[in-house]
Amino acid sequence: MNAGFFYSKGQGHRSARAHQLGLSLLEVAIALVVAGLLSWASFSAYETVTSQQEIERGRAEGQQLQSILRAFALRHGRLPCPDVGVAASGYESLAGLECAAGNQLGWFPYVSLGLQIPQEALRARYAVFRARRDDNRLRDADLAVSLERTGDVESEANYNDVTDLIAGLNNASGLSVATSRPHLTGDAGAAGAINCTTNVVMSVAYWVVVPLKDADNNGNRLDAPHATTSLCAAGPSAPLRFGADDVVVAESPAQLAGWLRQSLP
Repeated sequence: MNAGFFYSKGQGHRSARAHQLGLSLLEVAIALVVAGLLSWASFSAYETVTSQQEIERGRAEGQQLQSILRAFALRHGRLPCPDVGVAASGYESLAGLECAAGNQLGWFPYVSLGLQIPQEALRARYAVFRARRDDNRLRDADLAVSLERTGDVESEANYNDVTDLIAGLNNASGLSVATSRPHLTGDAGAAGAINCTTNVVMSVAYWVVVPLKDADNNGNRLDAPHATTSLCAAGPSAPLRFGADDVVVAESPAQLAGWLRQSLP
């Protein structure tokens, strides 16, 4: 009787230990799954935060470049000439002291505007509106050259100053949209599809495209519809989306003219 009792008790201990061991293995398995999920969630959160930080950096840089463009225009009575060099040296591509004819698309001229040039992969693209009228300066809309457009004589205080750029911007506003000059396509919203072929929306005095990551994985940080040879840029209000994270800043001729008028001393 006693032997049977002790045998049953021993069996009970072994069953309890086995049961406890089984629970421990199950708990370990659950813990591993939970740890994996937490690790995945943490990594996803890190990627999201990092991407958001990149976006904010791109937006801040775009706003800075826009402010510097405006200040340059106010001081010099023209917009900067693009840097068309293959090496992207950061300097305006001038012929003598004037923007070379036909030069309307290139890299942002960081050095000429007093900025440190960033690493090559992060350099912004820049386009400026140019519609030269050698036969009639009063109707000229070449925004990359400083030119007397209001009829002032050289002895007058307003000769060849920012008021002449404002006149050039007004002239540009009166011209039809042309794909041969800087322009915007849609924004995937109110302005329609982002398509440089089928949806040409408006001309701009300038646009700047700040690349972030190579979101479309084509080996180039510039994402569609942007390309080094294209005068077309997506609308600045276009959402950053899968396959495209470039930041765009731009102003129409009328918008820039209005800002310059408000900024006159």
